[in-house]
Order: sequence, then structure tokens, then C-alpha cells
Amino acid sequence: MIWKVEGIVLRVRNFGEADRIVTIYTKERGKLQAVARGARRVRNRLLSSTQLFTHGQYLIFPGKELHNLSQAEIVHSGQSLRDDLEKLAYASYITELVDALTPEEDPAAEVFALLVGSLALASQGRLKLAARAFELRLMRELGYEPELYACLSCREPVRERLFFSEQGGVLCSKCAGQIPGSVPLSNGAWELMKKLLEWEFSKLTVLHPAGNLEEELRRVMRRYLDFRLEYPLKSLDFLDTLTAVPPGPD
Repeated sequence: MIWKVEGIVLRVRNFGEADRIVTIYTKERGKLQAVARGARRVRNRLLSSTQLFTHGQYLIFPGKELHNLSQAEIVHSGQSLRDDLEKLAYASYITELVDALTPEEDPAAEVFALLVGSLALASQGRLKLAARAFELRLMRELGYEPELYACLSCREPVRERLFFSEQGGVLCSKCAGQIPGSVPLSNGAWELMKKLLEWEFSKLTVLHPAGNLEEELRRVMRRYLDFRLEYPLKSLDFLDTLTAVPPGPD
């Protein structure tokens, strides 16, 4: 038996003298781990297709613990994401988030499509937009869609003086004080969240939110994701360090 799958490389680890263990999120079978024999050798046919962010068609022989990757054909190399430091940081965050929140061999075609679209958006340079849209939509696909229209506690409709709970939803001003981990949410950030969740993904490029809204949403989503994650993400240290450096002169 052999599996033919379409997937994106989430993580790569060295194994033995010349092999790689690759974690691939696939459209057909969800997240898989496979050994690519000899993939670190310069002339090996699996060298390019097992690099981070590569989108490809893979032939995999299933095994009891680790599968074996035998052949691959590249759909998109992901080279532009690896060659730019800022794009590398954001793409690493997106792929690590998928790796951290999805179980192995639990297929979800919607998550795969979201991953493809978000990395494509990042490759166009819309890094913050790609990250925030990915976070919100991934939570929805995993069953944790934030409640944005009614107070998470009293269920009354909300319109202003909003708060956001790390448990995943808006709170009215009356309930916010009773829920630990809630933070104020501006109407601008609230509207941006709704657009990122509800608009067609291909239309998100028309959005150009103000920097203060992007930063507010980043902080809100960090608390929300930290509540769901079992461990801190390594890519966040890299991303935080990079974004903390002030831009140089044009």
C-alpha cells in the first residue's frame, strides 16, 4: 500500500547521518511524519522537496511508527518564504501553530486550504494580515470559533464598550469584571476580526488596517491562543525578537 498525498512541510529534523524526518500537513490524511532517506545529501532527489514550507505531491509508504517518504513532486517551493527573514519568521509561526494544534492523521481539508492560502498571502508580504486571519480561521476550523456577536457570559447582543475573553469571545462591560483574563476590545479591532473571519480569503488583500488595530488584535489573539496551547511556541521568540527591532532608514 502506498499513499499519494498533497501536503506542505511544517517541520524538518535531522535523522541519522543523511536522513530527514519531515512533518507534513496533507490534504488527504492530515498531519504525517515520514522519514526521507538521504534527503540531506546534495544530489538526493528529496533534498528540495523536504524543505520547510514546500508544497508538494508526496508518495508515502505507511509504517507502524514513522512512515517513509519515497517520491515527491514540488507544487510550490516556498523559497521566497525561506529567503526573507521576516517572511521566514511569520511562516514559521503559521506552520508551528498548525503542528501544535492538530493531531496526527486527522484529515481536515479546510485546514489544508487555509494553510495554503495563508502562506501565499505571507509570500506577498501581507505578513501581519496573514497571521491574524490564519489564527482566527484556524480556531474556527478546530471548533474554537470566537463568539463575536453576543456576550460570552450573559448572551446579550454587544455593540460597544466591548471586552474579549481569553476563552474565545466578546463580553459586555457588565460581565467583563466577572471573567478572568478579559481585556478591552476597541470597535475597530472588533470589526477587523469579523472581516478576517467572514470575508472570502481572496478578498482580504483589500484590507489595510491601521497599525494600532493590528497590534491590538495581535495582543488579543496571543492571549486567546495561549489559553488553548499546551506549550509556548518556539517561533514566537524569533518573531517577537524580529518585530521588536525598529526598521532602518529607507
